[in-house]
Amino acid sequence: MIVQAIGVALIATISTWWFSHVITRTWLYPIWSGFLVGIVMGKPMEGMMLAAAINLPYVGFITAGGSMPGNAMFAGSVGTALGLVSGLPADQATTIGVILGSVAVMMWNAYMSINSLWIHMADKAAERGDLGMIRFLNYVPSFFVSLILNGIPAFLIVTKGAIVGEWLSSMPAWVIEGFALVGGILPALGIGMLLNYLGQKKILPFFFLGFFLAKFMGLSTMAITVFGAIIAFLIYFFQNTKKEVR
Repeated sequence: MIVQAIGVALIATISTWWFSHVITRTWLYPIWSGFLVGIVMGKPMEGMMLAAAINLPYVGFITAGGSMPGNAMFAGSVGTALGLVSGLPADQATTIGVILGSVAVMMWNAYMSINSLWIHMADKAAERGDLGMIRFLNYVPSFFVSLILNGIPAFLIVTKGAIVGEWLSSMPAWVIEGFALVGGILPALGIGMLLNYLGQKKILPFFFLGFFLAKFMGLSTMAITVFGAIIAFLIYFFQNTKKEVR
C-alpha cells in the first residue's frame, strides 16, 4: 500500500506541476490522471471507469484569466484513489471528487501564490547572468510546492482511505442516496458546459449525430470515435481539395 500511495502522490503532484502541462495538457483532466492512478493501484479498469465518471463534470472545464472554478487535477487523481480504496460506486465517487476539487481550489491558489516567489528570485539571477539558477528556479521549487500541497494529501488519502469508506458506510441511507443523486446530476452539468462551446451551427449536428448513434443504434464509444475520425478526415480532405482547385 505504501508503494501505491507514493505512486498516487507523484501522479497528483505531476498533474498540477506546470512543467507536465508543457509536455501534454492531458494531465489537466481526471480521465488521464485517474486512469494512471488505477494502473498504480492495480485496478486499471475500475480506475478508468471512476476517472471517466469524475471527468464528466469537468468535460467543459476551462481556466480563463487564471480563474479556477474547480481543481480538476486534484479531483481526478485523489478522487479516483479515494474511490478505489473506499470501494465507492461511480456516482458517489463523482460527488466526492467534485467536492474535493472545489475545496482544493484553495490549494491551487496557494500553489500559484507561492510559486510567484521564485519569479522574483529568477529576476535577480537574470541580472547576474546566472542561467543555471534561472532554470533551477523554474523547474525544481514548483515541483516540491506541488508535492507538499497535492502529493502529501494524496498519500494520506490512499493510506487512510479505508477510514473514509467506513465513515461513509456509517452515514444514513438518505445521505448516501443524496450523494448518488448529485453524482448523477453533475455529469449533465459538464455536458451543458460543453454544449456552450459546441453551440455553433456547423458543429452542433455532429453532437446530436453521436448521441443518435449511441442511443438508438447502440454503437460503442470506440466505434463512434472511429466514425467521427473518418468524418473529420473527409471534411479536412475535401476542404483542402477545394483550395487546390481554386
